[in-house]
Amino acid sequence: MDQAVRREAKWIGGSKSDRNTLLRLLDEYLDANAEYDWERLQPIWSEQPDATFFNLNGHTYNGAEHWRALWSYYRQNVKGSYWKPFDIGGVITDEMAVVWCHRDCHREWVGGARPPREIHYQGDRFVSRSTMVFHKEGGNWRVVHAHFSEADTGARPGGV
Repeated sequence: MDQAVRREAKWIGGSKSDRNTLLRLLDEYLDANAEYDWERLQPIWSEQPDATFFNLNGHTYNGAEHWRALWSYYRQNVKGSYWKPFDIGGVITDEMAVVWCHRDCHREWVGGARPPREIHYQGDRFVSRSTMVFHKEGGNWRVVHAHFSEADTGARPGGV
């Protein structure tokens, strides 16, 4: 993540140290996501069984084991890339933090079978939205919830 994006992040609360740590973890997540590398994700994702993740594919994954299985599937079928974050913001308290951003994305389906649902698997660029909820576990920030969705590029209802 480039320094300009880091500087432009808009935070409510949190120490400089927590802000830097959360930006580093966001960047490490995006690096791991580019290759569906569970080993690099493991120190970021919570192992709490009640952790819940809403994936861009529209499905809910409960616990790290579900996410691990999803990434195993993606690693075999999807060529990923680093999804460049922008419009980063968040709220940080002593034990919990929420970090949101938009992401400039592209990926390609390389599996033998057709994808279960077409969600930009042809290498075209698209924008996704990310909300990650971190909780302190043993003094370290860990993701206990994430919500990923595609951004709409059409006109906004209400003219906003």
